[in-house]
Amino acid sequence: MVAITDNALPVKARTVRDEMIAFGIMTALLLIVPLTGLYPFFVMQALCFALLACAFNLLIGYGGLLSFGHAMFLGTAGYITAHALKVWGFTPELGILVGTAGAAGLGVITGVVAIRRQGIYFAMITLALSQLLYFIYLQTPFTMAKTASRAFRKGTCLEYSISRTPPCFIT
Repeated sequence: MVAITDNALPVKARTVRDEMIAFGIMTALLLIVPLTGLYPFFVMQALCFALLACAFNLLIGYGGLLSFGHAMFLGTAGYITAHALKVWGFTPELGILVGTAGAAGLGVITGVVAIRRQGIYFAMITLALSQLLYFIYLQTPFTMAKTASRAFRKGTCLEYSISRTPPCFIT
């Protein structure tokens, strides 16, 4: 009996050149997005889903771990950034850094609890922690999750004018 791999065509390995060409094409497409008139929210949502896909590729492909905690870190960073901007009066750049640091701190705490588990147990722990934080943020007054926080000033962020975008921060 002949194995199926005997008749298969040889697979050419990816080279650095191929990856650089793909990177160049993606960079060119990203640079022409503002000129196309695409709806900005759609582009932001597409980039968030691309980041989510990269995170799942890293966790499942290299680590073999299935995590359901991605939204927990994104929501935490968003709420901390919004709180830093609105209540503490930070600049947008500093607020983003504070939100990122808050999500990283939450990652350390989550890692201490969940990293020793494998398989379905790791997935269920990250799902449970994610849901726990969802309900905490839903009930906590500073997030204004039930009323939607709409009191942000217009200005600039990283030298990009946000005067045309609605003053609303949604996480």
